[in-house]
Amino acid sequence: MPILDDIIDGDAPKAPPLHPRLVQWKQRIDAGEKPLLEVFRPSTASGLSQSEMSLFFAGGKKNGSREMESVPWDDELNAGLIELGVRAIDASHEADRFTLGLRAALRKLEREFGDGYFNAVLLELVKESGLTGDPQIADIVKHASALSPNRDGRGYGLCRDMTAAAISGRMYDLREKLHYVPEEARRILIAALARYLDERFSVTSRRQLGLL
Repeated sequence: MPILDDIIDGDAPKAPPLHPRLVQWKQRIDAGEKPLLEVFRPSTASGLSQSEMSLFFAGGKKNGSREMESVPWDDELNAGLIELGVRAIDASHEADRFTLGLRAALRKLEREFGDGYFNAVLLELVKESGLTGDPQIADIVKHASALSPNRDGRGYGLCRDMTAAAISGRMYDLREKLHYVPEEARRILIAALARYLDERFSVTSRRQLGLL
């Protein structure tokens, strides 16, 4: 267990320290245990409540036994698990995971450009893509609305590029770090983007309230 005096007065670490949970999980993975991630996103009357992540371990020194560790959703832990190559238990949970991953990656754009402008650029980017041919995306876009973004503004190109880069980064994670084949990665990311857009533009919530 580290002592603060040693941390402050000792040598600088050679790399940023891992989250202590990630350190423990990596040790178990290195010992031969096989982890899978489950994402729990409970629905409430007013929307989605606190998400949770559960890591299931099997094999290794446990001789095939299976156990679970659950914690509140944490973007840092999720990013660390992706770096460790830990997949979700199935495609639906992977899509939920990457919905939350998109939310984390795009949150700073909301802060920098403002919700309204970011919504306008995001929706324009989606509408101009071939993704509107997918039924999941088309159903959401049909009921999503935003003002047209000011294309002459200094931040327009930057906001578009940063949005596209954030989405591209999630595809990189799926293909290069979690090693999904291209078509499987595409299905997961489209499902994740559809869920993100659904929540961002309150489509399902409005349906439940009879507003659509």
